[in-house]
Amino acid sequence: MKTFSDIKRKLVEGNSITMVRHDWYPQGKLIGLERKVIAKQTNAVQFDGGSWLRLDKKAGDYIPTSENSFLVRLEGENFMEYQIN
Repeated sequence: MKTFSDIKRKLVEGNSITMVRHDWYPQGKLIGLERKVIAKQTNAVQFDGGSWLRLDKKAGDYIPTSENSFLVRLEGENFMEYQIN
């Protein structure tokens, strides 16, 4: 993946995603938990269990780090990292 659009294209219903890093909760219960995408909107994806990942319009806050992972930035700082399975 190279762009925010690439990230959005991979986050489709049926794919799963795993949070591999969260700077506020480094030992949080969602680290390492694989969640399946069950719904997609233009600005967010919903996971089984009801939680959402917002995909705000500021593309610079979503940084691809490899073909299957990306960082989420908050107020200019790297904040979370996800791997798309």
